[in-house]
Amino acid sequence: MHVKEFMDKLQEALMDDHKNFNLETKLDEVESWDSVGRLAVAVMINTELGITLNVANLRNCTSVGDIVDLVKEKLEG
Repeated sequence: MHVKEFMDKLQEALMDDHKNFNLETKLDEVESWDSVGRLAVAVMINTELGITLNVANLRNCTSVGDIVDLVKEKLEG
């Protein structure tokens, strides 16, 4: 999956409608970035990529780019 496709899925999982959703988007600016939002993202990542992340992994992310980097790190193993 390409980064753009992943970001589209991420934005969908967060039910976010920012027009400028990009790697620099700060997660604290995303209304649904809460415990439920982090769980939705973890489930989406597991379903789409087969990567198991727990909510604690995502809690340290501050931007969309941080999530992308975390996923890349897990994919590279």
